[in-house]
Amino acid sequence: MSLAALAAGTFSIVGLGVLAPELKVDLGLSTAEVGFLTSLVFIGSMITSRRAGKLTDTAGPAPVLGFSLAAAAASLVLAAVAPSAPLFMAGVLLMGLAYGGVNPPTNVVVAGRLGRRLGFFLSIKQSGVPVGGLLAGLVLPPIAIAYGWRWALVAAIALLAAVAASALLLRNAAVLDPAGDAAGRVHFPRRELLGMGVFGFVMSGTQWTFLTYLTLYLTGDPGFSLQVAGVALGLAQGLGAGGRLLWGWLSDHPGRRLPILVSIAAVSAVLLGLLASGLGKPMLWLVISLTGLVLVGWNGAYHALVADRAGPGRIGRASGEALVFIFGGSVVLPPLLGLLADSTDSFAPLWGTAAGLVAAAGVTLWGALRGTRLLAVAGGATRSGVSKPPAS
Repeated sequence: MSLAALAAGTFSIVGLGVLAPELKVDLGLSTAEVGFLTSLVFIGSMITSRRAGKLTDTAGPAPVLGFSLAAAAASLVLAAVAPSAPLFMAGVLLMGLAYGGVNPPTNVVVAGRLGRRLGFFLSIKQSGVPVGGLLAGLVLPPIAIAYGWRWALVAAIALLAAVAASALLLRNAAVLDPAGDAAGRVHFPRRELLGMGVFGFVMSGTQWTFLTYLTLYLTGDPGFSLQVAGVALGLAQGLGAGGRLLWGWLSDHPGRRLPILVSIAAVSAVLLGLLASGLGKPMLWLVISLTGLVLVGWNGAYHALVADRAGPGRIGRASGEALVFIFGGSVVLPPLLGLLADSTDSFAPLWGTAAGLVAAAGVTLWGALRGTRLLAVAGGATRSGVSKPPAS
């Protein structure tokens, strides 16, 4: 259920990138404005994610998740029928406000049932993001070509509504009970907060830059058709789902969360640099595939790191606070890098700048968490099922 919820939400968000060439022409959008569509989703999510995390810890995951998915479907109806770009953007923003309530309840459900292998099972849940993107890349282009982008959005609306109705299955979901003062605000030491925040900001922003602009990039100089570009995006998303499982499983070994995340950043930076250099089609397919594996695959291990630090009973709140950084990167980086591509009339500076940012984020995370007690416990589950948070 948690995986399906993320897949349905991501199907809609990635759909904006998949349909970007059609939206650009029909609504008269620039490249930067196409990137801003994704930012609008995450502006809304930033506003609601912390509140949704608190509500999840107090009211339970089922009502928060069901309402959020239903509201996202209703918001996308406005976008599908919008006659102009401003109304379309309003629908996208409202969808973002709803999407902010999807991640915290799904994190709480997974930690409550499957905390002993937290990194792996959170990665299974988070694989809903690339799975949703994979489906969007494969399903939406044929619908858009045959019937138009508005009918393609109807498919996303139907999926959101179906999963919203299924949220009732989580009514009796197990959750971890708080201990001591766990019901209060989550406090991270400033250095750790900076490291995890910068990393989540940059990795999320770069991931969504890659997903938002890939079809535009491939239908430009590389000469891909929309349908073939959609297949390439779907391939990257599918490998990203596998990557999340792989990195989550590897990170569950004691002391490996941080090295795994830093390694993901290093490899992602190299691959983005290769995209910036210009590649022929055979090599381009390989680099896109590997970029999906690492750049789309980072998220589960990261959420496990946050859950380790938060401890039982506070995972919803901690997830909500971490998501502010994650959504913030998704708000800021896609349009800024889109402006860079517009101003230079090339995607090479976009990919090159993204590579530098990812490399810097990996160094920041390593410097912030290296040598702390977190390294001794990250990835090691306690007998109660979740790692104990280190003393601040």
